[in-house]
Amino acid sequence: MGIFDWLKKPSVTEAKETEKQQEEKKPQAEPENPPAEFVMGVEDTFRLKDSEDLLVAGRIKGTVCKGAAVYICNPGADHDAITVTTIEKIETAPGQEAEKAADCNAGLKVSRGSTIGIRRSSVIFTRNISGKDVHGAYIDALADSYIMKQKLVLSEEELSILSITDLAELWRLFGWFHSQVQKDDTEEARQETRRRIDILASAMCEKILQAEEIYCIYSKATGEPYMFSGTVKQDGGYMCIPPDIRICTKAYAEVTERSLPENVFELRRIENGEKKDGIRNFLGSSFYLNGACGVQVLSEQSSISAEKLVEKPDYSGEQPQNIPVTNPDLERWILLTGQMGKPEGEDAELILRLYYGFLSKEAVKAKFLIPMQLKGDAPVPDAGGRAVFEKDTTLSFATIQGKDGRDAVKMFTDWKRLRMAYDEKWSGMVQQIDGMIDTLDCAINVTGHPQAGCYISKDMFTQMKENAKT
Repeated sequence: MGIFDWLKKPSVTEAKETEKQQEEKKPQAEPENPPAEFVMGVEDTFRLKDSEDLLVAGRIKGTVCKGAAVYICNPGADHDAITVTTIEKIETAPGQEAEKAADCNAGLKVSRGSTIGIRRSSVIFTRNISGKDVHGAYIDALADSYIMKQKLVLSEEELSILSITDLAELWRLFGWFHSQVQKDDTEEARQETRRRIDILASAMCEKILQAEEIYCIYSKATGEPYMFSGTVKQDGGYMCIPPDIRICTKAYAEVTERSLPENVFELRRIENGEKKDGIRNFLGSSFYLNGACGVQVLSEQSSISAEKLVEKPDYSGEQPQNIPVTNPDLERWILLTGQMGKPEGEDAELILRLYYGFLSKEAVKAKFLIPMQLKGDAPVPDAGGRAVFEKDTTLSFATIQGKDGRDAVKMFTDWKRLRMAYDEKWSGMVQQIDGMIDTLDCAINVTGHPQAGCYISKDMFTQMKENAKT
């Protein structure tokens, strides 16, 4: 159960009181003095000498009373618990104490606040405040503390304290500030804005790779991370924006999952594991096998390019036979086409044709893996990766019944996909479509997700080669 659900859940006492009222069926008079309710995002904190109490500053929304019992949480943190404490003192100005305060800037002395992890962007609130208002106070505190006051100039200490969620939200808020409030009107100003975002992004990269877990939005159609790619309409057609995958944190996982159409998306947990390489391996596969060009953190406003997170594999100096078969530039378009499904409307049909054009150009030059079983001794490849089989050697290839009376050979874009369908008893032969299409059609990436692959007939391949020339 997340914080947003917890805030809506009635207490046992409240539930019993509700049942008693229903039994009596008597109208209840409104109290003369309704209980005070408030929410405040913490914008600054001040330690008190020789005390565990903490003075916090921020803007009160609602009414806070001295002695009130309050809840404290860090909405941007993945694992912090909600804490209960009390307000010991209220200051509406330096040295000016009050019994209560309403809808104003104030300082609150929080009992034992220095022991419960209160920081800037923490939220203090009373029982009946909604999860939406708690989240709004968190965003306001981030904006006031780090954007309005500091203009996103962050110290090393601040970067170490801020969570992935905090950094992603700050990135989004800073972008909004510079597009809507204080627009950069010189190249020098634009460079400085980019420099500050780059510092934030670098810190975010480190935190993502070291995180205990992240969550990724998957396509149910392809079974792979969903490719988020926009298209820009231009004269004579569309331009495709390089696709990203999208991740979120545990802090935002529940609300993200609730926002996703169940028939299209699912949210999957990615664990880092004891070796702290699970997230790196996941991202590397998404980039250099699937063809994603980067990762969006929480939203499209905070996008990190692939090589800033995981370096591109370098096979320079390797013998050809030692270089694994990969086709990220083809796989990208297969997945974008597959997750799109049947196009609805003229714009969708144009976008699908755009994807198909890129797919065609990559398919005609790609090298694939054909599942193969060998009976006999395997030959040793020469320096160029070529091998000569003995006369009595028997080779078995994976084929299926194809279309229009032709059989089709199964071909895979990489070892990941081949191993999804065939175990270690099968090896792979490297081949291009051109070398098979006169005899057999080609079924690309036949796995448990039909939309994650494609079928190429001889006539279709002829058309692809024509498309590749344009």
